[in-house]
Amino acid sequence: MNLSPEQTAAQLRCPHDEAGTAFGQMMNLRNLTQILGSFEAVQLQNGDRILETGCGNGGLLGYILSQAENLHYTGLEISPLMHAQAQAFNAPFLEAGLADYRLYDGGALPFADESFDKIVSVNTVYFWDDAPSALSELSRVLKSGGRLCLNFCEKDFMAKLPFAAHGFALYDAADIRALSENLPLRCIREQRSRDWAVSKSGNLVRREFVIVVFEKY
Repeated sequence: MNLSPEQTAAQLRCPHDEAGTAFGQMMNLRNLTQILGSFEAVQLQNGDRILETGCGNGGLLGYILSQAENLHYTGLEISPLMHAQAQAFNAPFLEAGLADYRLYDGGALPFADESFDKIVSVNTVYFWDDAPSALSELSRVLKSGGRLCLNFCEKDFMAKLPFAAHGFALYDAADIRALSENLPLRCIREQRSRDWAVSKSGNLVRREFVIVVFEKY
């Protein structure tokens, strides 16, 4: 798959067409360390209602639901392709009432206030059209005492990637904390990690990312 940096950026934002299927599979595998670390960071408890924004093709749902008892998972996507694939792949979970998937336009979250105990979002902050509003919406649908984990690669790393010049907003953890200052969110964890990853151009890179966990008060 030989895509230009601009085409790669468009697929990362919203996987679509035949290439989108390949990107969905690739992101599940290449972001595995980030995804698993994020769900560990929010410390899932029995009975939690979970929201994952940018859930992709839903390939890890079985693992997520096995982390505690009586969990309910909601996956949110802007990509019609990823939404359809997640629903098809996880139909037994949906039929059992353990999960649901929602498609939205990237703006206001289609949920009532204080709907979720835990929220996880991996590598989505780059695509927030209105960052203050996006974080405010996540806070709104999080229950008091609930936890929100944002996992992303910071500016210095992302700025080296050719596709990041095409529609990506870049942040450091400090930028995200600053966005939370007028919200009922307290940062309880900020942890930087590294893993080995294969870049979109096929090169091996030492990827640096940060986990930021907020608790709502």
